[in-house]
Amino acid sequence: MGTKQIFTVMFFILSVIMALLCHHQSEAQAPIPNPGDCFSSIKNVKGCVDAVKAATKGHLKGLGKDCCHAINGLADDCLPILFPGKHYIAVLVKDACVFN
Repeated sequence: MGTKQIFTVMFFILSVIMALLCHHQSEAQAPIPNPGDCFSSIKNVKGCVDAVKAATKGHLKGLGKDCCHAINGLADDCLPILFPGKHYIAVLVKDACVFN
């Protein structure tokens, strides 16, 4: 076997190994949460749903300690579900909860 053929075989083997590693990594990603699961934690806190609705309009004063605890416990993938198209509101709510 010449050096060009050895290089080609080694490149093929490395490509297969990399493909297997990349495929394995994608299987390890966390599943996208169910919207019902995202809403369930804030529904369990009295007044939290209304406070979150008000927060989408910029009224952050209704966020109590328990509501903030529920919001901070959400997975990051839940924030786009709770605040669709309003990432800045999610950031404001989380920041407002830091001061509660």
